[in-house]
Amino acid sequence: MLKLLSLTHVVILIAVAVASPIIHHHSDSSPTVFRVNTNDSPSQGGFDSNTDASPALKSALAGAASYSDRQAILFTNPPDASNVTFTFINNTVTDGTGGTIALSTVNNFPALIGTGVAMAVGFVNPCGLNVPHSHPRANEFLTVIQGELAAGLVLEINEGSGGHIVGKPAQVNGPIPLVTVSLSNYKGMLFPQGETHFQYNPTCEPALFVAAFDSSDPGRTQIARNFFSNMPDEMLIASAGSDLEVLDAKRIAEFRDKIPNSYAVVMEECAKRCGLLD
Repeated sequence: MLKLLSLTHVVILIAVAVASPIIHHHSDSSPTVFRVNTNDSPSQGGFDSNTDASPALKSALAGAASYSDRQAILFTNPPDASNVTFTFINNTVTDGTGGTIALSTVNNFPALIGTGVAMAVGFVNPCGLNVPHSHPRANEFLTVIQGELAAGLVLEINEGSGGHIVGKPAQVNGPIPLVTVSLSNYKGMLFPQGETHFQYNPTCEPALFVAAFDSSDPGRTQIARNFFSNMPDEMLIASAGSDLEVLDAKRIAEFRDKIPNSYAVVMEECAKRCGLLD
């Protein structure tokens, strides 16, 4: 299964010349200089989705007291715009994989610090599924710009959240409503902060989406992986209804080993229909 967004450690630095420092100006003191190795400099092409941000640069931008300070950190050598440009790399190189999601956040693009925005580009292969997940710190607005995606959003329903209340009807078990839509031709969908959602490509052709976030550090929670990760077996069994024929410790152990950590996986029935699997 494809492992997505594998980040190579490339420390970022502002300077384009040898041994150029990162300078953070304070209004009431001398400039603070962060010196870093010259091999850490970004290329003229800017940053990309395979990089990690320099701790020194992140610290300097986080501490910028004014836009003048921020500008002095980001633009040390005009007209060079390397520190505010970003490339979303398509790491999808193997047929039969779900695809890749290239992220631009504070972790790999320091210029986003203090802006409250982030972005993603999804390269979704035929039959690829962006697995059910949520973003704990951001709303997401996703738009398809090539191909077709089916998108789903699990609604927030808290019926029975007070437990079994005397004199009230017993809660009825059952599925939570799901909102679904087909996205294509520049059609977009809003996924509210913290809500579980997914997208998958039901076709035999690639799809491409862009997604904007209203946080520069939106985060991502993989629903299946988080649920079965490290909670005690008895808690998981009770949460699933305490039916050992449905879920027991042995099945939980199997789930833990098999649930992929990839952002995108292949929907097997679709892949068979498209001739992608034997």
